[in-house]
Amino acid sequence: MQLKLHSTWLSAFRAFVLLSGLLILPVCDIDHGIAPLPGKLSVQVFFLNKEVPEQTQGVYLFVAPVFPPHAINELFLSPNSIPLDNDTVMAEIVLPYGHYEAVGLWWYSTLTESNLADVFTLKLGPDFLPYQFDITPEKPHHEIELFANLDRVNRESSLEGTITFNGPFPPNTLATAVAAFQHVPQRDVEYYVWLESIDFSVDSNPFHFRLPVRSRRRIRYIAVFWLGEKMGLHELRMLGFYENPDVPGTPGEFLPRTGETLTGVDIQADWAKAVR
Repeated sequence: MQLKLHSTWLSAFRAFVLLSGLLILPVCDIDHGIAPLPGKLSVQVFFLNKEVPEQTQGVYLFVAPVFPPHAINELFLSPNSIPLDNDTVMAEIVLPYGHYEAVGLWWYSTLTESNLADVFTLKLGPDFLPYQFDITPEKPHHEIELFANLDRVNRESSLEGTITFNGPFPPNTLATAVAAFQHVPQRDVEYYVWLESIDFSVDSNPFHFRLPVRSRRRIRYIAVFWLGEKMGLHELRMLGFYENPDVPGTPGEFLPRTGETLTGVDIQADWAKAVR
């Protein structure tokens, strides 16, 4: 299906375009002469707090046939922001028949480029993994509820440190990032479920970073990731993590206060871990 490119998503997902090397295509603005998509997802969104961050450009609904996605052009994205003027709002997105492994909300700022950490709402199932559903000819319309907390994008504290690599960047490097998580991920999908903040600008050795995080929220894992050319988003390699100085080999934890910058978050990154 040929879809028109929506300019909002060009800027909102520029960081992801760098990773996937692919254009991002929303599901609406369909060219005339092509039949509309047969299915629909209706989402009732309940906002848990009334304050919308001042720098909010919009909040967008996304659906993933595969999660984590192999590339960003696999995502179905709403072309317009959902309404933000009420505690409870309705949002809809048209979809083809098929199985879907994730649905959530993506926040976009007027000040910074969007990235993975701006997925501030991801619907989870009873197993605390992303909620899955089907759109079929027998049941073309699916309805769900999402509970959204925009406080998740208020990152007024920060973690600061230096990443030291044990050699030069490989010539096939596409992107390198430092990320913080609420819990230590055990499975690939949990790197997205527990993601708190991520910075894709790591490009030198050593590299000094300042990673924005929420205050009064415990960070249990800070790690460095690498992605090579022709690799999918599900193939991120972990090169090293911040270790507890008192118990080497175990992840260090932080609980930042409001407006606090915690320093000394130094990480040793091993390029040997980029090869599987």
